[in-house]
Amino acid sequence: MVPVVVHGQILAQDEFASDCPEPNGFFADAVQCDKYYACVDGVISEKFCPDGFVFNDLNSRSETCDFPFQVSCEGRPERQPPQPAKNCPRQNGYFPHETKTICNEFFYCASGIGSHITCPEGLVFSLKTGTCVWPNEAGRVGCTSQKVVNFTCPKVEFDVAVAHPRYPDPDDCQYFYVCINGDTPRRNGCKFGEVFNNKTTACDQPINVPDCKDYYKEYFEEYFSNLGTGSSIPTPDILAAAIGSGFTLPDRPKRVKININDPPTRRRKPIDTVVAADTVVAEDIPAEEPARLPSRRRPASESGLQDPSSDVNAEAPRRTVGQGQGQSVRPRRPLDGVTRRRPLRRQRPQSESTTTTTTTTTTTTTAPAAYDDYYYYDYPEGEAGGAGGAGGAEPAGSAGEAKPAA
Repeated sequence: MVPVVVHGQILAQDEFASDCPEPNGFFADAVQCDKYYACVDGVISEKFCPDGFVFNDLNSRSETCDFPFQVSCEGRPERQPPQPAKNCPRQNGYFPHETKTICNEFFYCASGIGSHITCPEGLVFSLKTGTCVWPNEAGRVGCTSQKVVNFTCPKVEFDVAVAHPRYPDPDDCQYFYVCINGDTPRRNGCKFGEVFNNKTTACDQPINVPDCKDYYKEYFEEYFSNLGTGSSIPTPDILAAAIGSGFTLPDRPKRVKININDPPTRRRKPIDTVVAADTVVAEDIPAEEPARLPSRRRPASESGLQDPSSDVNAEAPRRTVGQGQGQSVRPRRPLDGVTRRRPLRRQRPQSESTTTTTTTTTTTTTAPAAYDDYYYYDYPEGEAGGAGGAGGAEPAGSAGEAKPAA
């Protein structure tokens, strides 16, 4: 039986099945930081993180191995024997440069393969975070701000020190130093085309700083000389920086500016105005009158109405019922001794306008216009056969009422 350590207790191999704090989960070893145990249905097994990683015990349901600066190994500092490789003390992790005085370089190792990384100027590698930080935040021996930036902040009064004063870099016009609380220097720089103005303690154009007016001159001379007379065009930021530096731009050959978004303009060939003798000119051809559309008015003979110029006693035309559908035509009744009545015009009663109101829109619907219905009475007065009677009464819906054709 091989003894192992679980939460500070030494257990034998046969005791594994009853030592899980929970039936399922992952639990850190009490002594070794890169060692942990997995419990599945109450059965425990021993496991190790890959070389360079340590076990993260924040969540017992997650099997996570992480970088040492992400996990607290307090109380369990032991780790498995290292497996070093070139520039990698262990197979995985972030490691500083082997030279102690080189503070801004480090290596990232993955499975024994190291990648060299350099921090931005003024920053150093931090063992606490595995990233590049300010020298005073890294806290590494031999990597203080004064040694990294090679600048010492001058002694100033307290009211000036709390404002983090700025000082120009004596070796480079584009850079300057910010003294945090008046004693910790940090190197900063202006953007391309600008230099630090000590009078205003801010970045400015070179033409406004006499000591640095020619700072970019050599750069622009080389840039425009390499540009040559080809089709290359200086970028806007280069032109703005050159003008701000007081640099005299070289003469460029004149070019035609063409807007590719505009459509091309074509010139038409002039038309000869000479006309041959046998050529027919359009002006000599008389214009044709537009064709007239046929009238849509129905003739009197087809409309079923009586011609006003015809005889009053003539038989009035009758409308056919179901014509063209195999139905017989309604017989006509003679009108001897019958006075033709004037057709009545009945108007459809107009309904009141309906107004529909909503929260945002009001719509008013107007009743449709009245239309005419014509009714013809073909029976003499007093012979209506219904409830009419004498005296010329015109009862609605009488038997002698002829309904209009559909």
